[in-house]
Amino acid sequence: MARLSAITIAVDQVVGLADRVADLDAQAFSTAAVAALNTTVDATYELARDRITTGINITDDYLRRRMSVEHAKGSKLQAEIVASGDAQRMTRLVHYGAQMLIVPRKTTTPSRSQGSLLRLGSGSKQGGVRVNVKSPKTMVDAFMLPLKRGSQQGEKMGVFRREGNKLKHLYGPSVYQLFRYQSSRIEDEVAGDLQANLLDQVDEQIRKVLT
Repeated sequence: MARLSAITIAVDQVVGLADRVADLDAQAFSTAAVAALNTTVDATYELARDRITTGINITDDYLRRRMSVEHAKGSKLQAEIVASGDAQRMTRLVHYGAQMLIVPRKTTTPSRSQGSLLRLGSGSKQGGVRVNVKSPKTMVDAFMLPLKRGSQQGEKMGVFRREGNKLKHLYGPSVYQLFRYQSSRIEDEVAGDLQANLLDQVDEQIRKVLT
């Protein structure tokens, strides 16, 4: 499974640091840097998820299950926010508020959907799917079906479109794509937070040395 870094935060991004660390040994500086990096990356993780859910119709719980924070520790003076980026972690379109549209059927012949999770009556059929990624959209040629779990019908749903004799499972933007889009828009804010946090932590370590 591919893991892609959307934001990497490192101490070399901080301007004006050299003059502050002359009075610190390596251990004291490492302590300050780790604390500052982890404070910054945790705040960035919260900020990025908030920005994503504000602009995109996807739940915070879904984001939390597909994003993680790798904290700085020891001599690793770098922190990252990562998201899975392989095909298995693409976001199924059903997660974007998919709603099945039901319309009357012109025949009373039992629907193939009867007896499945869809539970459509004999006088009804699917008439499209309404989704909301950035804005509401009706896909008149799409429909919802239960996904298989092994050889059996599972409980999860998917949005499909028929292409020729095949069914195409439809996906929306992956979590990595959403996060990468936001990261470029918050990087200046993150850099400012890191600068403030690291200089504060360095000053705290200097105070400990002098007392």
